[in-house]
Amino acid sequence: MGLLRKAAGLFVEMGPDQAEEQRSMPSDRDLLVKSPSTDALWAELEKAGQTEPAPRPAKTVEQIVKDAPGPNLDQINVASQEVAELIQPDGTVKFAAIYEAARLPAVPFTSEQIMEMFAGLPAELPIATRRQMIKVSINAMGRSIGATPENIVADASRKLAALSAYTDHLGATTNEYVGLSQQKIALLEAQIAETRKSIETAQSKLTKETELCTAEAHKLDEVLEFFSLDVAPSSYAPPAAT
Repeated sequence: MGLLRKAAGLFVEMGPDQAEEQRSMPSDRDLLVKSPSTDALWAELEKAGQTEPAPRPAKTVEQIVKDAPGPNLDQINVASQEVAELIQPDGTVKFAAIYEAARLPAVPFTSEQIMEMFAGLPAELPIATRRQMIKVSINAMGRSIGATPENIVADASRKLAALSAYTDHLGATTNEYVGLSQQKIALLEAQIAETRKSIETAQSKLTKETELCTAEAHKLDEVLEFFSLDVAPSSYAPPAAT
């Protein structure tokens, strides 16, 4: 999947270390005290994000995954037959079935939870502001649950690799099945054509030999007529009087 190759080469700015974070970030209690409303809380978060220390060196997504506990991107494999049901009876899609089959490690804060945070941000906010707000929130959670941008990036990358591995394997097995099925269809079509030819031959034989037998029967009937009395049903019998 081209999307995976693209994602693996993206660069991610590394977050501050724990000491820097503690010096620059207000506590959750401080934020709540200062911000009785959601809008005010976001304002405080944005303000806090603006005081973050200078960016640390960037790493590629692939390097972040290698540094995180768990498999590298090229080590993730998913056999499609190991995924019981991707599409549920109610129409929902259970992507977790693919991730479970890939045996991906658990993380403190998942990519899906980040997606929910994205959905909660106002769409009109500039991307820089949204990034600051999300980073501040993650840094706040990091102190309590261990969430970091790095383990979130690793989680998203591995899940992307699992989706890619699943569709690749599903595509290969489907193509193999289709190829074998097409061979079977070609064989059956050849058998059908041969059977139709046999039917035509049998029908032609029936017509021709029936005509021959009928002609010969008329000749034999002539022999019988010759030696029989000229009474009905002989063809030589005189017509009945009217």
